[in-house]
Amino acid sequence: MDLGPHVFPSVKFGYIYLKLVEDDRFRDFRFVEPQPLTRKEAQVAHSESYLNDLLTLNRSRALSRSELPLTAPIVEAFFLASGGTVQAAREALLCGRAINIGGGFHHAFADQAEGFCYLNDVAIAVRLLQKEKQIKKVLIIDLDVHQGNGTARIFRRDGNVFTFSMHEEKNYPAIKEKGSLDVALKTGTRDEEYLTLLSQALEHIKRKFKPEMIFYLAGTDVFERDQLGGIKLTYEGMAERDRMVRDFLPDVPLVVVMAGGYALKTEDTVNLHFQTCEVMAGLL
Repeated sequence: MDLGPHVFPSVKFGYIYLKLVEDDRFRDFRFVEPQPLTRKEAQVAHSESYLNDLLTLNRSRALSRSELPLTAPIVEAFFLASGGTVQAAREALLCGRAINIGGGFHHAFADQAEGFCYLNDVAIAVRLLQKEKQIKKVLIIDLDVHQGNGTARIFRRDGNVFTFSMHEEKNYPAIKEKGSLDVALKTGTRDEEYLTLLSQALEHIKRKFKPEMIFYLAGTDVFERDQLGGIKLTYEGMAERDRMVRDFLPDVPLVVVMAGGYALKTEDTVNLHFQTCEVMAGLL
């Protein structure tokens, strides 16, 4: 998916993969190539009319709020990345923890594109596994700098899905959706305060909800040198954030998706996503 001169660094996915396969520490981990999502699978979370517009490249009102080009290769990339999230969820049921180095398209609504998101991959994966009766109660932990508004809207009346988003308050989207738990951060929040608030939120969730699976959107746009965020986490703070999620409910299958990351230097975005993989693999 080549976006050209765009703030979304689509090249990051290939670089993350290369760092993983070239690192001897990951030699014993299994790498799985996903299959693209089918239209029928996507329909568990998206309306038929919306998918028809998307697949025919019809920039209708439902697609007007997208900030990406509408081309066949880009749409195909979203179906492939979403298939990766579904595959990661299936793998997590088998081995306890799995990562999709793409995914995390949390601004997509059931019938509307938004931001950099055409499909809501996590919502699709949750709905598919629920439909197959593989899981029932799901926790979504969204630590991208932007609120997961599409995800919150899709599951707003589903008591079996707990949506937790911790995001920068004065940032996109301007109008936030109400999730199960929303923690709005002040611009400039740094490691210590962020990690304290995250710990408190996770303890609250532990008392309120007993999930059978966790989806974690590990956005790196809370990094101190991100172009689209005003949160000031360091590399060390972000590693600790990931460890807290990893160790939160260790016996519950965990699915990790990368979500956003727009550092001034693409190298930082790639390294931070790679660091998430290191933490989730138990290497950090």
